[in-house]
Amino acid sequence: MDEFFSAPVHKSLLEKPMFFGIGQTAFCAIAMVTVILSSMISGVCILLGIAAMLFCRFLCRKDNMLLEFIFQNLDVKEFYRG
Repeated sequence: MDEFFSAPVHKSLLEKPMFFGIGQTAFCAIAMVTVILSSMISGVCILLGIAAMLFCRFLCRKDNMLLEFIFQNLDVKEFYRG
């Protein structure tokens, strides 16, 4: 009976969108900080942004969702006082 209600789902619909091999949140955060720093300080900060992107891509080479997991768990404490 289940075969009547099942439909094939393409693999790309099950994966989260990635920009340059890193998650969407990490890419947007690095891009915003790079644009702000390059406009406030100098254009050399663009090189720092590129280095940050490469570092994040190095971190995410085995697990694409590593940075998303880190961002989700930044505000979680070890314990909460009652």
